[in-house]
This record gives sequence, C-alpha cells and structure tokens, in this order.
Amino acid sequence: MPMRMDDFARLLDTHGADPARWPPETVPAARALLEASAPARALLERARILDEALRDSLPGPSPEALARMRAGVAQAVARAPLPAATAGGGVLHWLRPWLPAGCGALITLAACGFWLSSAPQPAPDDTLGAPRVLAMMDTHE
Repeated sequence: MPMRMDDFARLLDTHGADPARWPPETVPAARALLEASAPARALLERARILDEALRDSLPGPSPEALARMRAGVAQAVARAPLPAATAGGGVLHWLRPWLPAGCGALITLAACGFWLSSAPQPAPDDTLGAPRVLAMMDTHE
C-alpha cells in the first residue's frame, strides 16, 4: 500500500529523518514515496535540518560530571548491605544449593506418576460394551 504524505510527515515527526530509526515495515513505502515525490524529499530535508539542530543544541556530557556520577554509584554499591541470610529456613534452606532449578517439577511429576500407578485398577468387564460391539460389526454390505 503506498504511503500518503500525512503518514510520511507523521513518520518523520515520530522517528526523525534517519531511516534506520523508522519501523521496518514502513521503510519500503517511505522510500517509494521519496523517489516519486519532490514534496516528500523536501519534508525529509527539513526533518534532517531539525534533527541536526536538536543534536547540536544539546550539551555534551561533562567529564567531571560523569566522574562524579560514577564515584557516587560506586560508593552507593560499596555501602549497600549484603543480603541477609534467612533465619532457620528449614531443610530446604540447606538443600537448595544441591538441588537443580527444575527439581521441583521433577519431584511433582514423579509423585503424580507414583499416585497414578498405585491407584486401584478397575475390574475387567466381561460384558460387551458399545465400542466392542461396534468393532465386531461388519460395516461392509
């Protein structure tokens, strides 16, 4: 589906003039519009000028400010208390380092298998039920 000018203007307003920042599904239609339309190319050029002006107007990070920020983060991490060990914790607290992550699911599966295998089996039925009768019937006439 061809892209309309108002959709292209919205694309530029939202994502800027760099096609690398455009959603991938819009790029082919936008490029086709740019090849066919001089007003679209003019709109793209204005968006590029705006992007450059915005980029040039932003101050770069100060090396001193970055150093202060890194030092502050390092101090905060150094002062942070270690995680407290759980009081008591029971048997699972001591077994946790030796149990793999999926062990709980494996134990649950084993318990279900044991429960199903130990369930009482129904007595064999000597009567012919509907499935057996249908299986014995000759359907070819």
